[in-house]
Amino acid sequence: MKDEAWKTRQIVCYYQWVPIMLLVMSAMSLVPALLWRFLSRRSGVDVSALMVSAAAGQEAGYAELRERTVRYVVNQVCALLFTRATTAQSGLVASR
Repeated sequence: MKDEAWKTRQIVCYYQWVPIMLLVMSAMSLVPALLWRFLSRRSGVDVSALMVSAAAGQEAGYAELRERTVRYVVNQVCALLFTRATTAQSGLVASR
């Protein structure tokens, strides 16, 4: 009798791993965002403000406003690149 009951009983073992796998998957999707925020803050560049400015410049109806916005974004990116190049030349950052 025990053998028949054991054979007909279905054992499902994988359901216990579903919550654990969901937590791991959610952590794996969260880590890149946290890493991006951390590195963005350390670089001193406000990427979100640049993106908002670029989007506003793209949607601007007036050519003067669009040009001013694009000039702002370009100046910010150039300042970042110039600062990085100057820092690398001065030897403060180890170059590859």
